[in-house]
Amino acid sequence: MSPDIGTAAEVATEIILVNEAEKTSHHATGPEAHGHTCANCNTALQGSYCHACGQAAHIHRSLLHLIEELLHGLLHFETKAWRTIPALIFSPGKLTRNYIAGQRTRYVSPLALFLFLIFLMFFVFSLTSNNPLNSISDQPHTKEGISKVLQENKLKLASMQDQRAKLPAGDPKLEDLKENITDLELEITALQSSLSLLTAPDTKKESEKSEPESNRLADIARTIEKKLDGKNVSFSSPQVEKKVRHALKTPELTLYKIKSNASKLSFLLMPISLPFLWLMFIFKRRYGMFDHAVFSLYSLSFMALLLIVAAILNTFSFSMTALLLFIFVPPIHIFRQLRGAYELGTFASLWRTFALLLIATCSLIIYLLLIIVLSA
Repeated sequence: MSPDIGTAAEVATEIILVNEAEKTSHHATGPEAHGHTCANCNTALQGSYCHACGQAAHIHRSLLHLIEELLHGLLHFETKAWRTIPALIFSPGKLTRNYIAGQRTRYVSPLALFLFLIFLMFFVFSLTSNNPLNSISDQPHTKEGISKVLQENKLKLASMQDQRAKLPAGDPKLEDLKENITDLELEITALQSSLSLLTAPDTKKESEKSEPESNRLADIARTIEKKLDGKNVSFSSPQVEKKVRHALKTPELTLYKIKSNASKLSFLLMPISLPFLWLMFIFKRRYGMFDHAVFSLYSLSFMALLLIVAAILNTFSFSMTALLLFIFVPPIHIFRQLRGAYELGTFASLWRTFALLLIATCSLIIYLLLIIVLSA
């Protein structure tokens, strides 16, 4: 190689390096770059992105870019979700095995998917279910219907009171009759409250709605208190008795606490079921607690998705279809996930499927008892 050619090559190389340095300086300079250091971790920048934390050197400060980041985050999740949710439904074993094997970027994290579907499940439940405490009994909602049932109940009450007056003091039927009379009085009170709401002027309905409701709840509290005292119900601990009486006196508040705690503490279903899963594979040492956790989270995610579908079907009067799905789909899904995730044979998958159904039932009972205790 001649000296002239070597010199020209060196000059060209130097020009290229200078251009690259200028580009780097262009991306890393300016008020956003904070003097060639990363705005996040203060590391000296060596390019368009920080090599320590990964943040871009150029920081955007515009509302349009904020919206762009939001859309990017949603589309990025949806891209993963389009791979994860179909795999969760049709090939749960392969999904679990792939995630355990290290294919993490392609799928939504099992914990993130579980939390998202649990939130969506309770949201759908709130839209599709009716609160059973909104009415004490299945009463007609017209003034004529309520008035008719009210008169019938008043006649029944008068007849029961006459029967009670005729019975001697030690008659065993007297206690049952007293309970029936108390229940009927409670129902009459509720009907009178409903009737007063319907017969009141439209301008006063909203202002008078809270008073009958509070009166009805007060009647419920007094009735339950009488039943507890009349039957001499005793508890081993005064604190337990206090909680039980408070929960029974305020059923709507207790139900609200149960619903709130059930959604907040739904993640406890996974650690409750983990010991049982470990026992099922105690002789298969190659599967650890992480593998069981991934299996449990994806399985619970599918059950949440199934309950969402069942709630929607039930809302559109497909109750039988929802019931059939809830009965037959979970065993099939558990069998396929067990066989694919743990690479089991048919018989090994079958007996573990029945065992896992029993485990799921026990875990759900433990979870519900825990929620009730915390909500009382």
